[in-house]
Amino acid sequence: MKHIAILICVIILKSCGSSQDMASAANTTDMITNETISGTYTLEELDTANVTDELTLEFDSKTNGVSGFAGCNRFFGTYSTNGNSISFSELGATRMMCQDEANKIELKLFQTIAKVNSFELSNGVLSLKNDNRVLIKASQKMKPKSRQDEIIKITYRASTRGFYEGIWIEGNMLKYTNDRDLKEVYTHQLSDAQFSELMAIYKDLDAKSIHLLEPPSKTFQYDAAAMATLQIIQGENTYITHGFDHGNPPKSISVLVNKVLSIKETIAKE
Repeated sequence: MKHIAILICVIILKSCGSSQDMASAANTTDMITNETISGTYTLEELDTANVTDELTLEFDSKTNGVSGFAGCNRFFGTYSTNGNSISFSELGATRMMCQDEANKIELKLFQTIAKVNSFELSNGVLSLKNDNRVLIKASQKMKPKSRQDEIIKITYRASTRGFYEGIWIEGNMLKYTNDRDLKEVYTHQLSDAQFSELMAIYKDLDAKSIHLLEPPSKTFQYDAAAMATLQIIQGENTYITHGFDHGNPPKSISVLVNKVLSIKETIAKE
């Protein structure tokens, strides 16, 4: 987590630039937006690369507070705008144990945010830029009309030096891969029976407390065993476990984890 502390310092220093720098950034874009940055935005692109993970930026236009989910940890701070220039400051982050892939994503996100000096907002699509180069593109998340309209997103990852498994379930769609570079990702639609079974298990789960669960074993800390995490996104809330041994999840999430793995194996054999 030393990387996070260092990056936060970099971002803070970046935000303390001169007024001349801000004025220059404001002049780098020809389009002055009439929309206000406010609400939650889900990242679609990070430094020209497509984003598979649910990374978010949340802006509070009343307090000028910014927060979000960076892949494993949540971050928070403040922002200010002047025309189409934008700067971030006082950024901090939680300190959860993350997998290598999540660490790399977080590192890239914080490094990219540090370069942002302008923005463009059109029809709910936010582009954060360095001068005229788009570094981050994100779309605003619309609040569901009711809790029943919320799409549950479940992510399971397990990895070690020579092994990677990623499973993403969003609504009735499942994606999976064993390619840590995400070049080969397979997509399948769940059957009605699979989706119903999964949702029945999910309803019995207290998602809000999974970050408190202690792993029953920590073999991944001592040898080449794979470390796994379970992430659940419900509406605008993101919940994620601490790392645990792949194949030995905490008891209260074991039924859900085993069902996710079972469905994936069934689909992969088809």
